[in-house]
This record gives sequence, structure tokens and C-alpha cells, in this order.
Amino acid sequence: GTIGSLLAAHLARVADVSVLTRREEHARALNEHGLTVTGRAEFTASVVAAADPALLPEPDLVIVACKGSDVEPVARRLAGHFAASTLMTVQNGLGAYEIVGSHGAWPILASVTFMSGTRHSDTLVEYILDTATWIGPIRDTTADDAETVAELIRSSGLKAESYDDLRPALWSKLIFNATVNA
Repeated sequence: GTIGSLLAAHLARVADVSVLTRREEHARALNEHGLTVTGRAEFTASVVAAADPALLPEPDLVIVACKGSDVEPVARRLAGHFAASTLMTVQNGLGAYEIVGSHGAWPILASVTFMSGTRHSDTLVEYILDTATWIGPIRDTTADDAETVAELIRSSGLKAESYDDLRPALWSKLIFNATVNA
């Protein structure tokens, strides 16, 4: 998706990034062509991609960036993988971290983002709105963990803020979306 592509591309400028895709063709295209960002930033990043989590290296951080309706199937695919990783959900609304947490014992951070863009293809995303991603601890993580990830995201050229408790921000985003999308 758009948010996942923007995060993956930017983070690939400062860290090794792997991308789990649903489709083998998508993984092949990312491995061959990289991930190109246009708009507010202009660059192409190299990532390692696969449609099977067993084919990806063990990450320190797994960012679950998908539509809310895809959280359950994605969490099922992650079950049994990346036991040493921290997982961070980045969905609007409430409950994504509970769904993910029901599929493994990972430490969990939650986030919401106001960043936006347009996904033009499997390898091209346009970066449109450069607003912050808000991050907070949820399960077996701390405010320091949230700040470490926020700093990583900031070092990549994106905006991020950490919170001791993200729940008020999650409610704020939910109310904002319900109002704007009514």
C-alpha cells in the first residue's frame, strides 16, 4: 500500500529494509527495480522483497502497514515468524495491535499517520502530504522504544513523534477520519 511503500522507501535510505508482499510479481518488481518515490521527495531505494516471510531476513522492526481489513490475514501470515522482532501497526482506528498481538508474542508499538500519497504501481509511489506518524508503546514496549523508532523514521526524512500513551491519538485519528469521510 501507499503508507507501507512510503515508509519502506524512506527507511531504506538509512537501514536495510525488507518488504513482505502478497504477490510474487510485486516482490520480483521491487527486487529488480527498487521503490521509487516522487512528489515531496524524489529518489529510488533498494529493498529486498518476498511474498513468503520465511524468505526474508530477521528484522529488528516489522511495520504492519496495510488496510484495516487486511490486518487479520497479514497477522496470520506473520505468525511463527520474526520472534525476535518488535511489531508496529500503522492503521487508522482502534484494534489493529490487538489483532496482530493475538497471532504472536511480539513486543508491539502502535502508530497512526497523517502522511499520504498515491501508489501508482508496485514500484512507484507519490509522496503528497508530509505530516507526522505518531508512535506509542502498546505491549512489552516502552516510551523509549517508541522514541527510538520515531528517531529512525525522522532520520529517513519523514516526520514522526513518540508518545507515552498513544490511545488518545488513536481516538483523535478515528474521530478525524469519521468526520472527514462522513
